[in-house]
Amino acid sequence: MFKMFRGSDSSPQSSYSQSSSSSMSPSPSASPVTGPARPIRLVYCDEKGKFRMDPEAVATLQLVKEPIGVVSVCGRARQGKSFILNQLLGRSSGFQVASTHRPCTKGLWLWSAPLKRTALDGTEYNLLLLDSEGIDAYDQTGTYSTQIFSLAVLLSSMFIYNQMGGIDEAALDRLSLVTQMTKHIRVRASGGRSSASELGQFSPVFVWLLRDFYLDLVEDNRRITPRDYLELALRPVQGSGKDIAAKNEIRDSIRALFPDRECYPLVRPLNNENDLQRMDQISLDKLRPEFRAGLDALTKYVFERTRPKQIGATVMTGPVLVGITESYLEALNNGAVPTISSSWQSVEEAECRRAYDTATEVYMSSFDRSKPAEEVVLRESHEEAVQKSLAAFNASAVGIGSARKKYEGLLQKFLRRAFE
Repeated sequence: MFKMFRGSDSSPQSSYSQSSSSSMSPSPSASPVTGPARPIRLVYCDEKGKFRMDPEAVATLQLVKEPIGVVSVCGRARQGKSFILNQLLGRSSGFQVASTHRPCTKGLWLWSAPLKRTALDGTEYNLLLLDSEGIDAYDQTGTYSTQIFSLAVLLSSMFIYNQMGGIDEAALDRLSLVTQMTKHIRVRASGGRSSASELGQFSPVFVWLLRDFYLDLVEDNRRITPRDYLELALRPVQGSGKDIAAKNEIRDSIRALFPDRECYPLVRPLNNENDLQRMDQISLDKLRPEFRAGLDALTKYVFERTRPKQIGATVMTGPVLVGITESYLEALNNGAVPTISSSWQSVEEAECRRAYDTATEVYMSSFDRSKPAEEVVLRESHEEAVQKSLAAFNASAVGIGSARKKYEGLLQKFLRRAFE
């Protein structure tokens, strides 16, 4: 079971935006973001150690009715996660980039304006970018880091793990969060603990991004690809004993949890140490050509491979993302284990119920009762109102499972009774 912790900085405020961080508890009157796009807080930990969704982010996401894909960037604090996000945005600033030792990001933050993208297969979707708190910020506990890491993975279509240097034993050890995560998330409510391979069916595309990479990718005197390098690093270690078993558990968990995985190395962007401290102020054409080429390849991969998040027949939209996040947070706050299938099913139920309520209101407001009480005229007015009602239901209902069928049946019954 998860036990809740928080960092020593009990305020959920971040250096991103004092104004958007001022509300400590959800407010029904919260408004969506207006004006220029900016980072907004999605999830934070309150002074009681409970996870909350920011009402401004909720109001903004409720407006995004089309399919969305979520790309999150996670990793240690102060290693350039926000810089990568800003490059995906196509801008030099946006997410906070600073040179201090203090981590900039608390909790999870998202860019307020989705990017309209088209995947390789022609799928059109809205891309949401998510910035996460450094997973080993010195003022946070290991459990808290695991929770933030798990939330980012659960919500993402693509998960970018940002790290300095190559993949060595220390780097793999830092990703032991993956093995912790498999102990604290279930695929379904019954059947006990889920294996990493079961969770892998719901996992995002995993990209291990290696920053300031300096190694020659050569194995047995031949060139290898970055993907080959990743797979070699994840091979089981030979030997026996507790240490070897622990090392192999991490490797096994990464392979099982992230079956769709890729590796992207980026060389050091600049040689001048002082310039590295102000990366957001330096134009791209001043960066090393090899770095720019690597950045272009990464950006192309992210845009082409990201898909709308989907479980079963339910595709993630803004309202679905809100419902799923609230369900996961409720489990964490109650010391329970987030359960993927149950959370998605509860959101299907809630969204279909909301669609039913909207559809009945549309019918009642569209049925013109001022017409003469002749059956032909009444029936025409009824049929027109029915079409509008069904269109409203189909625009908001999600999935194709039992929840949708249930509310479709209830709506048909309501329409018959209303006409009678």
